Amino acid sequence: MTKFQKQMLTIAAAGALTAVTALPAMAFENEFHGMFNFNTVFSNYNNGGGGDVNPGAWTWTDKRKMNNYMEQRARIQYIAKASDDLKLYTQLETNTRWGNGSVGGDLDTDGGTNTLVVKHAYLDFNIGKSFNTKIGLQAYKDSLKGIFIDADLPIIMTTTKMGAYTLGLGFGRFADDQANGTAPAVTRAGEFNKDLFVMDNTYAFSKDTKFGLSYYFLADYANSSPTTGYTGVPYNVLYGHTRDEAILLHTLGLNGQTKIAGINLSGFAAMQAGHQKVWTAGNTSRNFHGWAANVAADMKVGPGTAKTAFLFTSGNNSTNDAQYKGWVSTSVNSYNESGMMILARNTYNSPTSTDAYIRRDVTNIALLTMGYDSKLTEKFNLNGNVGFAWAPSSNHQEPHVDLNTGGTNSSDFMGTEINVEAGYQLYKNLKLQAQAAYMILGGYYAKTTSNTSLTAVADPENPYTMRLQARYSF
Repeated sequence: MTKFQKQMLTIAAAGALTAVTALPAMAFENEFHGMFNFNTVFSNYNNGGGGDVNPGAWTWTDKRKMNNYMEQRARIQYIAKASDDLKLYTQLETNTRWGNGSVGGDLDTDGGTNTLVVKHAYLDFNIGKSFNTKIGLQAYKDSLKGIFIDADLPIIMTTTKMGAYTLGLGFGRFADDQANGTAPAVTRAGEFNKDLFVMDNTYAFSKDTKFGLSYYFLADYANSSPTTGYTGVPYNVLYGHTRDEAILLHTLGLNGQTKIAGINLSGFAAMQAGHQKVWTAGNTSRNFHGWAANVAADMKVGPGTAKTAFLFTSGNNSTNDAQYKGWVSTSVNSYNESGMMILARNTYNSPTSTDAYIRRDVTNIALLTMGYDSKLTEKFNLNGNVGFAWAPSSNHQEPHVDLNTGGTNSSDFMGTEINVEAGYQLYKNLKLQAQAAYMILGGYYAKTTSNTSLTAVADPENPYTMRLQARYSF
């Protein structure tokens, strides 16, 4: 090789190296997030599980011993970010009750099986600047403040933005008889399922004023085992029917929010219609006519925020088996703006496995709440709430019978909840807090149980809960 050829080769190699180094590096990022919640509970109704609570049950009695237990929940989230337009989200969760060997809470903490679960696993990508798609196991909350569905489920969600208008379309499947091996055997996949179709329309008139129209269609052809309610009667109609008793349920809702003179206003109104064929009561069909409504307001007052809200979800007060007038949810729903710890499910107050409320399935309740959330210092907050609840229907879930007379109580007033929360932000990522709630039962529960010795009719003891928590997030 001549000297000239060596010089040209050197120049070419240098140019190639310069070109390579000038190329943008692949912008792949790894993100890790997570949280840890520790919860110590002292309560006469919380026992580490979830579900609806019925103080009118004969097992409740007029005196109840206090439960005391400790539990924890940890979540680890990993995001594989190829770009701002393409991400993979995954999240794992583990729950442990101290002393429970089946979930690794025993001596040496190595017992138990299946204690680590996949909570989320979905792909999030954009097509252009206006179209987004999320596919996989993810969280979805409806536009009705969560009273129809607030859950993790397998779903495809798309969001299209066109100026001030946003369209959300989705499809989810959260039951499949063939995959679950439900008897009788299913030979064709995709035939007997619970399928959810979602359409959310939102128009923003301004930064503070929005209006929405939502439609949810649930096609339930799955063979569902009953979930027993207060008296052994299935309290959610989606669970406890066969494939021949399929349910087609339509939920239509309007929602809006605005700000007037420093007051934030929001609310919704929703109705349900649908059909269930060959229902078990006389092998006849039945129709659905549930409805729900809400209005809420909050404003800055002093060092905090004053708030009030009202929620109504109908109960089944129909005497005709062919007409069901109760609000039907997916069975996993919520109502967070109430601030309640006992009356209605509030996911903020369920940071661990403890998830029990008078109305965990938020239906058949009229709830008026008032509260004040204060930030007294940069690190210390003090919040308080009071709630008044009524049962729109006495025969929807639990017929509260006065055992002295044998008749249903004439009062539909469920009672009054008073709760308080004190929190201290020890570090940027660590908050310590104490919670306490007490419910004074109303006439709805009068004389519906027995005394501790089971020898006389009595009023049930009032529910209460006290909690000490540590919440860490990163």
